This record gives sequence, C-alpha cells and structure tokens, in this order.
Amino acid sequence: MVYLSKLVLRRPVSTFLAVLSLVFFGFIAFTTMKMELLPDMNFPYMIVATTYPGAAPEDVDELISKPIEEEVSVLPNVQEVQSRSMENVSMVVVRYQYGTNMDRAYDKLKKKLEGLKSTLPEQAEEPTYMEFDLNSQPGMVLAVSDKTKPNLYNYVKNAIEPEMEKLTSVASVSLSGGQAQYVRVELSEEKLLQYHLNMDSIINMIKASDFTYPAGSTSYGEQKLSLSVSEEYSTVQALRKLPILTGTGNTLYLEDLATVRPALEEKNSIGRYNGEDTVSLSLKKTQAGSDIGMSKDVKRVLSELEKKNPNLSVHIIQDNADSIKSSLSSVFQTMIMAVVISMAIIFFFFGDWKASLIVGSSIPIAILGAVVFMYSQGYSMNMLTLSALVLGVGMMVDNSIVVLEASFRAMEELKEEGSSRKEAAIRAVKVVGDSVFGSTLTTCVVFLALGFLKGISGQYFKPLGFTIVFCMLASLLSAITIVPLCFTLYKPKENEKALAYRAVRSLQDSYRELIERFLRHKKPVVLGTFLILLLSLFLATQIKSELMPEIDSATVQISITQKPGLNTEEKKKTILEIEDIVSKDPDVERYTTISGGGEGFSALYRSNGTSTVTAYLKKKRSMSTKEKAKAWEKLLETRPNEVISVKSVSDANFGASDEDVKTTEGYEVTLKGSDLDILREKSNAIVTEMQKMDSLTGIHSSLENAAPLLKVEVDPLKAAAEGLSPVMVGQSLNTILAGKSVMKMDLNGEKADVRVVYPKDSYDTLEKLKNIRFSTPSGGIVSLDSIATVKFTDSPASILREDKKYQVSISAHYTEKADKNTKKEVDKLVDSYLGEDIQISESIRTQNMREEFTDLFRSIAIAVFLVFVVMAGQFESLRFSFMVMTTVPFAMIGSFGLLWLFDATISMTSLLGFLMLVGTVVNNGILYVDTVNQYREEMPLEKAIVEAGATRLRPILMTTLTTVLSMVPMAMAIGENGKLMQGLALVDVGGLAASTLLALLLLPVYYRIMYGRKKTPNLHSIAIEM
Repeated sequence: MVYLSKLVLRRPVSTFLAVLSLVFFGFIAFTTMKMELLPDMNFPYMIVATTYPGAAPEDVDELISKPIEEEVSVLPNVQEVQSRSMENVSMVVVRYQYGTNMDRAYDKLKKKLEGLKSTLPEQAEEPTYMEFDLNSQPGMVLAVSDKTKPNLYNYVKNAIEPEMEKLTSVASVSLSGGQAQYVRVELSEEKLLQYHLNMDSIINMIKASDFTYPAGSTSYGEQKLSLSVSEEYSTVQALRKLPILTGTGNTLYLEDLATVRPALEEKNSIGRYNGEDTVSLSLKKTQAGSDIGMSKDVKRVLSELEKKNPNLSVHIIQDNADSIKSSLSSVFQTMIMAVVISMAIIFFFFGDWKASLIVGSSIPIAILGAVVFMYSQGYSMNMLTLSALVLGVGMMVDNSIVVLEASFRAMEELKEEGSSRKEAAIRAVKVVGDSVFGSTLTTCVVFLALGFLKGISGQYFKPLGFTIVFCMLASLLSAITIVPLCFTLYKPKENEKALAYRAVRSLQDSYRELIERFLRHKKPVVLGTFLILLLSLFLATQIKSELMPEIDSATVQISITQKPGLNTEEKKKTILEIEDIVSKDPDVERYTTISGGGEGFSALYRSNGTSTVTAYLKKKRSMSTKEKAKAWEKLLETRPNEVISVKSVSDANFGASDEDVKTTEGYEVTLKGSDLDILREKSNAIVTEMQKMDSLTGIHSSLENAAPLLKVEVDPLKAAAEGLSPVMVGQSLNTILAGKSVMKMDLNGEKADVRVVYPKDSYDTLEKLKNIRFSTPSGGIVSLDSIATVKFTDSPASILREDKKYQVSISAHYTEKADKNTKKEVDKLVDSYLGEDIQISESIRTQNMREEFTDLFRSIAIAVFLVFVVMAGQFESLRFSFMVMTTVPFAMIGSFGLLWLFDATISMTSLLGFLMLVGTVVNNGILYVDTVNQYREEMPLEKAIVEAGATRLRPILMTTLTTVLSMVPMAMAIGENGKLMQGLALVDVGGLAASTLLALLLLPVYYRIMYGRKKTPNLHSIAIEM
C-alpha cells in the first residue's frame, strides 16, 4: 500500500489523468445503465394451465389436475407442486429449487406432458405453459373510453392497439373489457328436425366447405403449373349461401336453417375507471428496454391519438416509470444529504474546508469507480444498487478520514524534524495502512457472504452486496492514493478554532480518567456487559417479524369473491355498491374495477368469480393506507353474499399468494388432508362451531358449497343399449350447450370466430335440458332423461391441492367482543378436529420466511467466521481476533433498541443490516488494537491501553458519525419507498452507535484481562501485504 502512495506522489499528472478517465467512463456507464425499480429476479415457478369447458371443480380436479400433478412431481429439481381446480380451469403451479435452469425445466415439463395429452378428456384444451416472471408483468396499464364509438372494443383493437405494437419499446399488448365480435350461426331446432339434420352434421359441412387442397400439377405449353382446389367463404353473405345437403336428399342454403349474423361476445369481463366503462390495455416492455423509455413512447403516441380524436379519453392507471423516477429521486436526495452530512462532520472536527473537500472528493471517485464495476457486471441502476451506494457513502469516507487524520498527526510529530508533507503522508499510510486494509477487508468479506444466499433474498441482495464491495475497494484505493496526494498538493491545516477541537481534547482527558477507573474495576464491567447483552436479547423477543417490510404504495385492493356462475350483470350490482363506498371517500384520488379478463395469474385466479376494485389514495390523506384498508374491511365485513378481502398493496411481498399478504387483522388457518370429503366435512363442522362464537364474524371456508351446478349422471347400460357411451353423451352435451367454433372469417378487417350455436333460450330450464335429443349410430333419436339422471348439486368454488394433499382455508374477522384469548380459543377448537386424516398446513408465506431467514442467518454465520479469520490473519493472533469480535454483540443493544423504538420489524432488510454490522463494528476494534500494539513498543502496557483509545478517539468518532448520520435520512424512511430499507438503516445506526461507545469503554478492559499477565507479549501487528 505504501508503494502505491509513493507512486502516486511521484506521478501526480498520471494520477490526475487516471481520475479524469474514471470520471469520463463513470459518467458514460451511469448514463447508459438500465434504470428499473428492482433488479431482474428469476422465480423458479412454472404454471400449467388447462381449460376444460363446462367442467365442475371436482371434475377438473379428478380428470385434469391430478394426472398433471402425478406427471410433473417426478421431474428433476421439483420442490413443490400445487394445483387449483376451478370451474372450467385447472392451474398447476410447479415450484423448482432455486438455481434450476428454467429453460431446461420448461423443455422437460413440456416433453413430460406431451405424453399425457392423449389421456386427458377430449373436450379439454391443450395445456399452456407459463414461467412466472415478475419482469414480464405489465409496465403500463391504460383505460380507454370514448362514448361516441358504438363498439369501443373494436375501436381500441383496430385503432389504438396497432399503434402501440409499432413501438420498439413495447413487447406485447393485451386487451380486457369490452366485447369482441364473432359470426353467430344460430340454428333452428325445428328446421333441423324437419330436414333430418343435427348440429354435428351442420358443423362438419361448414368445416368441409372452407378448404384449400393440392391437386398435383399439369403442363401448360412449356410451363409446368401446380393445381389446387379451394373454396372460401370469407364473408357473412357468402356463408349464408353455403349449400347444405339434407337428410332427405335435398339441397338448401345455410340461411334456410340458421340465422347467420355478426354478434358481440357475451360480456364476461368488466373494466371500469372512476365508475365509467372502459377497455383496458396492458403493455409490457421489451427485455432490453426500460419502463421509462416505454412510458415516454406511449405518452407521445397517446398525445397524437387524442389530437386526432377529441372524444378519446385515455387514463394511465399504472405506470412503473413514475414509481421508478420517484424511488430513484428519493435515493438521490438521500445520497446528496449523506454527502453533505459527511463533509460537514469533517469540517466540524478539522475546521478546514480543504480537509472536507479532500474527504468529500473520495465519495464521487468511489461512487464512479463502483458504477464502472457495476456496469461491467451488467447490473442495472435500481432501488437496491442505489441504496447500496447510499449505504456506502458513510463507509466510503471512513478510510479517507483515518488516513487524513493520521496525516495531520504525522505532520505534528515530524514538525520538529522539518520533514515535508509528502513524508508525513507516507508515514500516515505506514501507520494506519494495515488497519485501513483490514477494516476494508472485513467489510468486503461480509458482503461477499451474500454470494452464498439463495432464493428470493439471494436475487434481491446480491447486487446490493457486490455494489458495496465495489464501493469499499474504490474507497480504499482513493484513501491510499488521492488523499495523500491532495494532502501534499493542497496543504490543508488543522484549525485549532474548529468547533470540535477543544471538545475532543476535553473528551480525550475525560476518557483517560474513565478508562483508568474501569481498569481498576474489571469484574463489574464484565458483569455489566453480560447484563447489556441479556437486555438486547429480551428486546429481540418484543419485535415482530415479516418477510419484507411493507411499502405504503397508497393503494388499497378490495377483492370480491361471488358465487361462480353468476352472470356479469349480477356481479356488476355488487361492484357498483362497493364503487359507491370508494368513490365517496374523500381520501380516494381515483379507482379502477376489473372482473374477469386479464392474463396470466390474474386471469386464472379471477376465473373463480373474483372481482377487484383498486383504489388509489391521495398523497395528503387522513390516515395511512393500512388504516384505510382496515376501515373499509370493517364496513364491508357484514355482507352475507360475498367473501370480501381488503388489503393495502405492497410491491415488496414476493413469493406469497394474495391470501398470504393480507394486511388487515383476522383469523386464518389452513388445513390439509388426503381425502377431500373428510376435509370438507371437518372444515364445515369447524365453521359451524366458529359461527356460535360472538367474537368472530364473516366466517368462510374455501370448500364451502359456493357453486351450485347441475350434474348429469349417465347410466352406462341404458346408453350402451342406444349405441352411446357416457363420454360421447358428455361431448355432445358440451357442443349443444356451448356451441362450437368451426372456422375463422374476416370481419371488419379483423379475424373473427364463426360459431355454431342454438338460440339462448333453447335450454334455459331443467325440463328443456332433460329433453335434449341425441342421434344414435343406428339413426334413431334418444332424449337425455331416458339415459341419464339430471339433478342439482353443490360444489366448492375451487379445490386446492399441495403436494398431493387437499387444502382448505378457514378465515374469520374479529368483532369488538374479541380479546387476546380469542385466537387461543379458536386454535383449541381447530386442534380438537385434527388427527391422522387432517393436519394444519403451513402457509406459503411462512414457508418462504423460514427458508429466507435460515439462508440469511447462514450468511451471517459465514460472515462472522470470515471476519474472524481475516482479523486473526492480520494480528497473527486468535486472542486479538476474538477480543475484537466481542464488539459484535455490543451492537445488538442499539440495533434491537432502535427497531423496538420505531416499531419496525425483523425482515430480510433488517437482517441484512445485521450482516453489515458484522463487517463494520469491528473496524473500530481493529484500529484500537492495532494502535495499542504499536504503542506497547514505546510505553508500558496500561499506558498504551489508555493512550491508544485517547489517540484514536477522534478518527473513531468521525468515522462512526459519518456512517451513522449519513444513514439517518434512510432510517427516517424518506421517499415513497423509504420503508423498504428503513430496517437496515435502523439496525446499522443503532448498532454502530452502541458498539462504538461500548467498544471504546470495554475493549481496554478486555485487552488488560487477556494480555495483562503475559511477560513477552506480541508487540506489533503483523502487516498484511497487498
């Protein structure tokens, strides 16, 4: 290290050029780095979705979900398989181990299920595969309205969607809301009977009519031409004139047997913005693009479209670019405040602006150095990497402060010898170089331990850890090169009139007296240490824990689960009542409503009858988002016909389902069992008992009979007598009731389905259903009630399985009569129903918390070990290393104390704060022990112990104050997403403050106890060579 300092002092121009190059390349890297809210995160989940039209949840579970579960559970690296069977839809979620190559996993999954297709019901559609990717979620959601357009959906589809798809920053566009057009071929049952036809024969004739078939080739003169036979019915008018051969041998046109016309799809989704019907557009950015770039492009196109059509109104419901800009802005503000605070502290102690600027200059140099490293590693500029730079600001100046302070001290010592500033700077690096290097190394190894993290925390915090490592390495380089050079060139002077000059001198005298007293009473000091540690452990038990701290995003989501099968108009009545409550609330800025539609997870989960009203609150509001959610839940909990869930939305709840992220208070338990009937029976019994308790209300079970359905039980013998099978009857019923798409046709410039159906009122009663007639292979006719029994039955809205066991969730809200014993009473009731056939199941969120916390604790243990090894290598002594490590538990009292005081939680971010503490709190200990070892060469042991603390009091106070105060803005949770990193800052601020104070007071005592009786002590630290 001394060699580097000498080289820089010999070649100042080359050093200036190196700094200039760093500034240049750092600026280029900073301006070209991708900006996003969070880093790319790879979640090892695959979703297999299968549609089975007309099937009840039990049928979907038995015929679709179970076979798929069996197949995928034997695939390599599969950790967990979960299925949700709903009306018409099966969704199987396959969770792989972290680190699995998802491209290979996708190929193996698809190959495995290819062989299963033949065993699935014929009416079931082909399974679709999705990889759960947070980054593929829509970056912008737009709500479009125009009252002058007769069909808003078609207008958006034809005029707006193509404009968005042209943009290079947009990867895909999806529509929801409105009604799509199709061609409706509505058959007349009477005419079909008259001409001895049925629906299947019409479908086959339409399919056969629209074709292109190669017919070989022929010679024409000298040319050889290919022949093809084709017939097209590309318009509604042409389709009406399609010839149909009747059973009596006559030929009719299709229009003689059916009404052929364009029609609108049944309204199966609702999209509303501030109470007005809209069509919503969801836009995803390209993989290489950014949300900010996409937002800019989209807003430009919208501006042009609104100029062309004054009646067009487009509202931006969601724009990730705004969140990113806001978060990055708050981080930049925090960073600037941290820089100003650091420089002010230097001025406070030295009283010289040159000294402040020398230390301050190391901050941008270290940051730019880190940015170049980040750019070379492919990191983006996001909330976490920027937070790492903020955290690094306080630590970056530590090395520079120690070197600068040592330079001033060396200047004083060499003043009598008439030595130059250059010699003083070199001597300073010699004296404190090993301490600075050791401190940097301990901090770096702690953050390198983040490389051992797996799962969500690994993806979340690796970029943060490595960014801080880059910062620390850059700051070390700056401290041993730029600081000595600037000290020599700009000649800063220590001002004796500095605000803290006299205070430090006075504090040093008081410190000497106090330590001498402590050294005379060693046993009470050690006992006091243990009492402090016990107090910190007690405080730890008083703090709540969660996976990620909740970010107040000013958004409340009301989920309304209604009975499956309800038509859209019936759903809308309930939605309008809830919209009325939301719209009248003065804290609400705007609100949106979605029912049905959507894509990916949302579409699958909403297909079981769930609608969502999302309220966006004003910045200045009467209560917090969480309090607003609780108030609305209390208002809506008494509605008897719907299950309503209210939650404040947080962007940080990754890896948990909606059911796991409820922020409002209530009781919830999940039970599991291998037999669905036993599980349903016992869960119903528990619900019945809970309903008798006046401390609970709004009690629901996920297996309660919420979905009435008609069940057709085909008699195999009677069907066989007619030449039919139960499967054939089921397939024919599906075609008769749902209709069938037979071809596609160009309609108003868009491809539209041609669907053959019966009139809507053909089978709208039980009697009409029973009288459905089927054609038999022998040419006869048979009615449904002659071969089957049709009856009403009940079914749950959805059936959930996890690792081949059925699950049921029972939830309830607490009433005003509930007290602290209510939960225990309900738990006791639930326990009484448990046994071999039914057990309590751990929620996804609890599983994730356990896994992630175990991972973080493992990393903390690795960090402690690595720090111990580094220090033992530096001091060439296990005793010295162990002694410095005692500063780590000292930090606990401050960390737990601040978390408790601010009502913060122990989360992944606060655990990361503890990880950081391991590397930073030992730095003061390293500096102290290294100084004692050097002083013992010149003075008696006890005097060396006292003087080392007094001498290093100023740099220790300065480095601690800069690190602590630069984190204060973060600890105050400034900015919209400030809560995300608040826990980390609180842990570090409290821990550093407490450990610095206790280390200065207790380390001298420990040193005296451990080495007081040694006759031939190790008098100097072993230097670590670079």
